[in-house]
Amino acid sequence: MKQLTARKVERRRQLAALPVGEKLRMLEEMVADVKKINATQPPKPVNPVRVRR
Repeated sequence: MKQLTARKVERRRQLAALPVGEKLRMLEEMVADVKKINATQPPKPVNPVRVRR
């Protein structure tokens, strides 16, 4: 648990050290990735009754 907290604190420090433009670019990439994931439709589930003939 302490390792997880330490990693979060370290990551927060690294992000704080970045310039604002870099933070905005990273945020835009994250938003684009989320939109791409949401736009992708999951495959339809296979009906096991129809498959077993």
